[in-house]
Amino acid sequence: MSQPAPSTAEQLLAIEQIKRIKYKYAYSADHHNWDDFASTFTPDAVFDEQDFPIPRKPGTNEPVPSAAATYLEAHTAGTHWPVIGRDAIRAQVATTRIDHTMVHHLFNPEVDLTSETTATAVFRFESHHWLPTGEPVHYMHNFGSYHDTFVRLNDRNWYIKTLELKRNRVECS
Repeated sequence: MSQPAPSTAEQLLAIEQIKRIKYKYAYSADHHNWDDFASTFTPDAVFDEQDFPIPRKPGTNEPVPSAAATYLEAHTAGTHWPVIGRDAIRAQVATTRIDHTMVHHLFNPEVDLTSETTATAVFRFESHHWLPTGEPVHYMHNFGSYHDTFVRLNDRNWYIKTLELKRNRVECS
């Protein structure tokens, strides 16, 4: 005999739990709490932030100077995307310098439950990054969306299974 479909209240609770795990992801990144950050992922999660459009000068469509573009390319070139597995994800993000300040804003989440234990979601975002003194890029402002899948594991908690960051625009100064 099959189980009854989840009630509306159960569905709304699941959606809220999914939103909260994504908010924990952003908050943990902003505070460089890499253990909490990693805890938002499944053990076999797939993390993909390779999408990086041509950086522009703020408020214009002009590309940033070549020194800034070269710096950003070199900064991301050492990662083999996607990063697979919670431990590998933690190791990747833990290389972020403590003097790299970040602020992430997530908004307009669209969460769709695809079963009692799986979901897809799109979270729009913008992030601000103040990079370490002396680097060719001092500030970076990203606009885009996260395209994620979530799974509820046997512990009854929701986790990020796949994360794909799609940046619409990057501005740097």
